[in-house]
Amino acid sequence: MRSQGRILIVDDDDAIRALLMTVLGRRGLQAEAARNGVEALEKLGVHHYEVMLLDLMMPQMNGYDVLTHLAAQPAAQRPLVLVLTAGLEPRPLDTQIVIGMLHKPFDVELLVDTVVGCMGVRMSAAQSAISSLLQTRVEDAN
Repeated sequence: MRSQGRILIVDDDDAIRALLMTVLGRRGLQAEAARNGVEALEKLGVHHYEVMLLDLMMPQMNGYDVLTHLAAQPAAQRPLVLVLTAGLEPRPLDTQIVIGMLHKPFDVELLVDTVVGCMGVRMSAAQSAISSLLQTRVEDAN
């Protein structure tokens, strides 16, 4: 497995969750799944995820409610969110949280490439921040 972090798939459709778990796993990515927003928030309380694939229309707690919860968290603690929707005109989405949207049915390879790209961006930003911090500490020590 790559050490890039986790992906959380949040969708009430069993077939979509199974498909995404399979294709992401084949790319060496670690993914977990939740059937609705309630399960997603439970998982977010236990693990950190780099990327979240989020369906908007689900029972118990929909994707919009999950986004509202994420908005209350510091940006550094939130996953990057890619929305998956069958709806034609979703409500406006917070672009500080949602990095993109794919309409169902979606191109699986495009989705996987997007996830891999997001994880690369997140890792590059983290590596850059760590490098900067280390450089500052070295300068302060001198």
